Amino acid sequence: MIGRNAEIALLDGMIATSWAGQGNAVAVYGEAGIGKSALLAEVADRAPGDALVLRATGVEAESELPFAALHLLLRPARRLIDRLPVGQSTALRSAFGEGHGGAPDRFLVGLAVLTLLADLAEERPLLCLVDDVHWLDRASADALMFAARRLAAERITMIFAGRDAAEPAVHGIPEVRMTSLTRADCELLLAERAADLTPEARGRVIEEAEGNPLALLHFAEILTPEQRGGHLAPLPLQSPGSSMAGRLEQSLRVAIRKLPERTRLLLLVAAADGSGTLRFVMKAAQALGAGPEDLEPAEHAALIEVSDGRVRFRHPLVKAAAYHEAPIARRTAAHHALAGALGGDEHADRRAWHLSAAALEPDEETSAILAAAGERASERGSNASAATAYERAAQLTIDRERRARWLASAAEAALGAGQLGRARAAADRGRRLTAEPLLLARLARVRAAVEAEQGDPAPAAHMLISAAAALAPTAVAADEAASMLATAAGEAWFAGDRGALGQAADLLESLGSRVEARLTGVVAAVRGMERVAAGDVATGLPLLRAALPAQAGGVTDQTTGTYAVFGALMTGDDDAACELAAVRVAACRRHGLIGALPHALQLLTQAQILRGRHAEAAESGAEAWQIARDTGQEGRLRHLHGILARLAAIRGEDEECRRLALQAEGAARERNGSGWGGCALTLLDLVRARYEAAAERLASVLDGPLGHTVIVTFAIADYVEACARLNQPTRAYAAFSRFDAWAGASGQAWAAAVAHRCRALLAPRDEAEAHYEAALAPDLRGGRPFEEARTRLLYGEWLRRARRRADAGAQLRAALEGFGALGAEPWAERARAELAAAGIRATEPKPPAGSTLTSQELQVVRLAATGATNRQIGAQLFLSPRTVGFHLYKAYPKLGVSSRAELAGLDLGP
Repeated sequence: MIGRNAEIALLDGMIATSWAGQGNAVAVYGEAGIGKSALLAEVADRAPGDALVLRATGVEAESELPFAALHLLLRPARRLIDRLPVGQSTALRSAFGEGHGGAPDRFLVGLAVLTLLADLAEERPLLCLVDDVHWLDRASADALMFAARRLAAERITMIFAGRDAAEPAVHGIPEVRMTSLTRADCELLLAERAADLTPEARGRVIEEAEGNPLALLHFAEILTPEQRGGHLAPLPLQSPGSSMAGRLEQSLRVAIRKLPERTRLLLLVAAADGSGTLRFVMKAAQALGAGPEDLEPAEHAALIEVSDGRVRFRHPLVKAAAYHEAPIARRTAAHHALAGALGGDEHADRRAWHLSAAALEPDEETSAILAAAGERASERGSNASAATAYERAAQLTIDRERRARWLASAAEAALGAGQLGRARAAADRGRRLTAEPLLLARLARVRAAVEAEQGDPAPAAHMLISAAAALAPTAVAADEAASMLATAAGEAWFAGDRGALGQAADLLESLGSRVEARLTGVVAAVRGMERVAAGDVATGLPLLRAALPAQAGGVTDQTTGTYAVFGALMTGDDDAACELAAVRVAACRRHGLIGALPHALQLLTQAQILRGRHAEAAESGAEAWQIARDTGQEGRLRHLHGILARLAAIRGEDEECRRLALQAEGAARERNGSGWGGCALTLLDLVRARYEAAAERLASVLDGPLGHTVIVTFAIADYVEACARLNQPTRAYAAFSRFDAWAGASGQAWAAAVAHRCRALLAPRDEAEAHYEAALAPDLRGGRPFEEARTRLLYGEWLRRARRRADAGAQLRAALEGFGALGAEPWAERARAELAAAGIRATEPKPPAGSTLTSQELQVVRLAATGATNRQIGAQLFLSPRTVGFHLYKAYPKLGVSSRAELAGLDLGP
């Protein structure tokens, strides 16, 4: 490996680190021929003797075969699949086409891969080498990346290699770029591999190769004896303006043209096949008139290698040259021959793609075969492959309705794969082909989901309402219409589109008894949302409470579960919101719904923040953010940024709060979000005594399209405080009247207490105390500890200014204790300052046992304290068992314990 000492040293270091118990992954990129495959081979050769090396290579011909690369990589680990948790083993077997458990969550397969590799690494250190990642099937790439981003305590190094591209094949792991060899390194390589070249020939080859090792050796090989001796005009190269890969392929095509015709035919079949299985290649080639003896000229020319029942091209560029050198008629014949050679159900997908490649005009039979391949890919959880199969099926049929149906399936699959642009394009093509309401509804769902994910919920709401209105008269489609309207109402709520909310509510109610009983609460809740958005909280909040089930565990589906949590949040019932959201999270974990988990965790984070369970909210929010990032949910990340910005504001992390809020929907454009980011910045301004900025910011949010949302309603109390600090109480009257009406309609004790606090701030000085006392009355205490601590702080300040030192001290100490327990450091600092001004010594509260732990450590410790095993914890948190043990190992000294048994006795918070 001349000239690659830096890359080898880097990878050797990574392997040594992982062998010591800290797993890692890296992606190596470079142009074709730069030496990526040679680097992987060198790393494999240098691996310690006790290491297990797993290898896989992306194959262009298999890039649409579901989990093809993953199947190859994990072949040595198949014996361990039965040891996986049941959901993971079922998902992995379904991915490999061996189960009948329905389509697995595509990221649950990634978790199964992580657990399987971690189990394997318990036996021996593990090195996973994946070459040509630009040709990996998308399902394999997703699963491997999900695992690669979660290597923490595993003795695993994963190295991926692929060509440079505008869009990298893999994401979320460190990258290394392989660059051209220096001239000195080129000289060394040619001295080793082409020592007979004259200095003139060597210099010309080095100049033409531009530091590319493959080009260097190939250009040296194709020189005639005269050219090798220095007679250089002309070298058989393309113009310098073309890419190196293009120049190499053209040169290789020249070499292939010199071969006998039947050898060229056999190379074409091998290139079209892609898998390298010699018996299939020969069976198809013999059908076209070529035989085993025709391999020999290609072997002599060092273009292929035949061994162990496989035919391997010297380099992917050789394969590309062999394929593209053939005219279209021959390529079509080769694919037909290969389809004929691939018999049996196990080769159905490969046969389908060869028939697809051979189809040059519409073909109804091939269209149906590809649609069936798409259905199989969907059942295995390979949405990207399914989308491609359905798209090709649509291309090959002349029936408009059938084409629209295949395009709808393609759009849904692309959406499931996170390929939003592709999903939008397929849906748009499908809409122009059909007038069938159910099909248009499917297409509208896709288009709406794309719009919402890309940050524009208003058009999403209108698309869904329009499609649902067309469905509503259809007796058999009432539930589908109701489900679409429930989604539309949510989008309209966050878009601040009251007209759309009203339309959704009207249409839902018009469905009457045709709606399933489980959706009755949702129908009421949507009308409640419309009433709240219109300012009629007295009517709206009771309707929202109707979405709350009698028992949290009674909610089983995502729509009713989400509306139940929302109803609890909107009516201020924080305990119910926490319980209901926890049920949704548990259901996602239990069923392996990793893609749905970030939304469930987001709802739980919101509820925990409001309830004052800040440490738990940090855990939930961090996990939601991590999984949303790993699963490509950009819209979900925007919402999470705003929610986590509030936690940062409470903790006094100013820069982090601003960073998150600016990335959140609603904070940047005051639209298309929930308002959490803007309200977080207001809270930060308030605690930093920037009262005018706080008042102006929140006034803008209150008057904007998000003024009706949950967090903005609750933030009215912040607005009142800012105006009071500015000695402008009348500025806050109108906003406070809104909160006061909401607090009365909600019936929540904490809300009544906050309303009293606001009255104290707005009242004349001689009337304020009665309101403070009312806010802290025993029957109104509890619910939201952050709000209670703020009330005590404000009352303590008022008492100090009234020169009632002892009474002030009691309130300020209680405020300090409350803020300390919540991790609200800047608020605690204000309480300390007030105590100091009163001449009272502050007694610092003892921090909770888990306050020094990271969010993930605290999650692991809480579950370990219940008696759950590392394997059970890993299944819940989507970590490997060894990583769970690693987090426990780090947490024990922070907690002052030495064993798992001691965890149960610790106060780790609610």
